[in-house]
Amino acid sequence: MTINEVYQQLDELQLKYSKAIDTITKLQNKIARLQRENEQLKEQNRELLEENKKLRKLNNILYKAMEIAVNIENPEAQTRHLKKVLEKLREETREFKG
Repeated sequence: MTINEVYQQLDELQLKYSKAIDTITKLQNKIARLQRENEQLKEQNRELLEENKKLRKLNNILYKAMEIAVNIENPEAQTRHLKKVLEKLREETREFKG
């Protein structure tokens, strides 16, 4: 192997090394971006789980209120009962607009 061939091979290896370093840097940046996105999605998931928990609680309350109302024979009393339940939910949540 001549000195020129050694230099040529060295140049080729340096180029491959440079490309490998560039690829590693790009992958590290992509990993960092994906980790940030993952953390954001985890936070969104926590928020949605909490909202879901609140909505399930409201749903359970409304379902029980309807079960009770069905057992009330007087239609006016049924309406009063359901209105009271809805008003109580409005007071507690300040979100429900049913």
